[in-house]
Amino acid sequence: MTDSSANSAEAVLDDRRERRRLPVIGLWLTAIYIGGVALYLWLQGQNPTDLRLNELGDFLGGVSSPLAFLWLVLGFFQQSREIRLSNKALHLQAREMRRSVDEHRRIAGEPGAGGDA
Repeated sequence: MTDSSANSAEAVLDDRRERRRLPVIGLWLTAIYIGGVALYLWLQGQNPTDLRLNELGDFLGGVSSPLAFLWLVLGFFQQSREIRLSNKALHLQAREMRRSVDEHRRIAGEPGAGGDA
């Protein structure tokens, strides 16, 4: 395996790890939060099923809003990362296009490189 292909393979693995990191963090924080809410309810001796329908809706809205905000923030970071990677790929593509144009100019400038036979 050449150095460039090894670096490329390593970059792909790092990218995969990075993509999985935010959802895993989100899932862990969600599980901890739900566990904390359940523990709080258990310690208080409260059962959400004893609430009236409007109170249950208020309870669920209040409990789920921090989770919605957490996933919104994680989505923001994920999107920011994807835009950064896209920007990097565009810069690499532009550099390759410049190299290709320079190479074509070099070839076209060489005597005998044209279609004259």
